[in-house]
Order: sequence, then structure tokens, then C-alpha cells
Amino acid sequence: MHLSHHSFYAASILFLIADAIQKKTSEGGLTWLYLAKRSFYTSLVSIIATIVIYGFPTFPSLLIVLQMVGCSVCCGLGLYFYIRAINSLNFSNVGSLEIIGNVLKQFSAVLLFHEKTGKLDILSLALMSFGCIYQLVFTPSLRGAKYVLLNSFFWTVGYIMLSYVLKSTPTVYWSVPIMEVTILLMSLVLVIVTRQTTALTNVKDWTLNKKEGLFLSIALFIYLASLLNNYAFQQLPITTINIYQLSMMPIGYVLSMKMFREKPTTTEIISFCTGFAGFALFIYVHH
Repeated sequence: MHLSHHSFYAASILFLIADAIQKKTSEGGLTWLYLAKRSFYTSLVSIIATIVIYGFPTFPSLLIVLQMVGCSVCCGLGLYFYIRAINSLNFSNVGSLEIIGNVLKQFSAVLLFHEKTGKLDILSLALMSFGCIYQLVFTPSLRGAKYVLLNSFFWTVGYIMLSYVLKSTPTVYWSVPIMEVTILLMSLVLVIVTRQTTALTNVKDWTLNKKEGLFLSIALFIYLASLLNNYAFQQLPITTINIYQLSMMPIGYVLSMKMFREKPTTTEIISFCTGFAGFALFIYVHH
């Protein structure tokens, strides 16, 4: 198996750990303010690591940087809605609903990268979509589900565009600090726009007290995961990435229930099983 295949799975595990910590540290906070804090640490860690390990000669051209900034804005919006989602729904529930993002990625692969799809692909994607739609219809509150759909949309658009940009440049090293600094600046602007400046000027709030070590952990996990993930998006077709993402879904679902001691509802189980059936068919078609 090529290094890019291993890098995706390593990135997925690191992202899962980081997301679990983010769920704990973001509870009860203002989302943009939380992202500003989180992105301050991830930007610092990624910039220092990139300079020390890879140096300035690997810095991409201005055009590539601007394209990465555009992708990062979309990913930043996806991250914002993801934090809102994990604070509104069970962690495992968010993971199962995010399968709609894989459906969007596959359609993007066909439209933008001219990757092939067949009738059974359409059926498998329909099953995955049905699982999400079923849960949306029968969920008592659509608020949390709405955030999952928005996060899946913006992350899909952001990473599809980033995949296109990364395939046109030989280096992925600076993509992580560029993305994290963009999200940091974006968060700071929106903290001011949404009138959260009172909380922003609170010295104790910025020192993070006992959470400081957790934010440094998040930064380290996010840096490593993003670097490996971006390398996979550079090297692999979108369809292959889709398969790998879907293969992680059952693992993430079970681990999240164990970590947070969540008990899925009947609606969630039906949604998960339908989505997993679609995933199984997708794997059968492509292998």
C-alpha cells in the first residue's frame, strides 16, 4: 500500500482524537471565540514546525497561497458549524450524519475530476443519503442536524478545491499553516463582528487556565493530521478518499459511543445501518 493510503488512515485517527478533545473544551463557549483560541495554538505550532522541518524554500507561489486561502475560508466555516454540531448532538450522531459529505464528494469527483461512476454507485449514494434524510425527518430538533449539513457542505467544497490546488503544486508543507492562520484571522474578525470583544479582552479567558495543555494537544494533533490528510488529497483520487473515509465510519461511531458513553436512538441506528449498507455496496462496486 502506498504511503498516501497509510497517511489518510493516520490522519483520520489523529483527527478523531483532536475532535474528541475539541468537544470537551468547546462546551458552553462562544464558537468563534473558541475557534480563535484554538487556531492561535494550531497556527503557532504549524508555523514553527514547518519552518524548522521544511524551511522557507518550500513556500508556494503567491497564486497558490491565495487559492489555499480561499479553500481555508470554506474549511473554516465547516469547522465553525462542526463545533456547533458536536455541542448540539451526540458525537457519534454527528459522525453518522456526516456521511452526506461523502455523497457530495463523489458528485464533485465526477463533475470536477471526471472520475467514473455507475448505476450501482448511484444506488449506494442514494442509500447513504437516505440514512441522513431519515434521521433529519425523525430528529426532534433539526438544529443540530442543520449544523452537520452545513459543516459537511463547507468542508466538502473546501477540501475538493484544496485537492485541486494541491495537485498543481509539488509541496503540501505550507498548506497547513496557511489554512490555520486563515482560520485564526477569520475567527478574530468574526469575534469582533459578532460583538464578542468583551470576552476577547478577558485576560483569564486568553490564558485558558487548565485548558492550555489541552489546546496545545489539539494543535499538535491537528498539525500532524492536516499534513497527512492534505498529502492524501494531493496523491489520491477523490473516489479512493471517499472509500477510506467511509471505512472509518463504523470505527469512529463505536469509539465515540465508548468515549462519551452515548446510547444511540432507534432512529440513529436505522440511519447508521442504511448508510452503512450504502457504504458496503460502494466498496463492493469499487473492489
